[in-house]
Amino acid sequence: MGHFCLWITRIRGPEHGIFLDMSFEQLPTTWPDQPLTDPAFAANVVDLMVSLGDRHLGTLTVILCHPDSRYRSTVTLKIPRFPGQTPDDLCRAVLEPIVPSLQASPDAPVIIALGRRAQPDHLDAEWAAAASALCADAGVRLLGFYIATKDGVHQPALAALT
Repeated sequence: MGHFCLWITRIRGPEHGIFLDMSFEQLPTTWPDQPLTDPAFAANVVDLMVSLGDRHLGTLTVILCHPDSRYRSTVTLKIPRFPGQTPDDLCRAVLEPIVPSLQASPDAPVIIALGRRAQPDHLDAEWAAAASALCADAGVRLLGFYIATKDGVHQPALAALT
């Protein structure tokens, strides 16, 4: 059997939910049949869907759901690197091309995860706000926004999701 890596979901911070010592390995075999509305459960699915390679490269992963919020599929998108662009600029550059596809199923929500090498930082809230605003503008329901690093999955504070 080949070598594999295990990553652990850890969400920390004074104003954030805390999910300690969780991982995608704790998902039941029936996880695709369960809605992704619980943040702890969704964090484990993000942990599964955002590979270590995606975290290292810095990607944006969109987890597409059925209208009842169950997992449907995953799309991983490369984030362009342009000096001076804000998280809002980058988020829109990556997500706007797929918005028409997301709007094709208007009742189907999404989860968005930012993969990155570094630990969560002050830009997390800007990324979350940008994704939330874009989804709201497009009429797409956002179940959650997560940051996935090699050390785990973090959910930045966000006032309200659409």
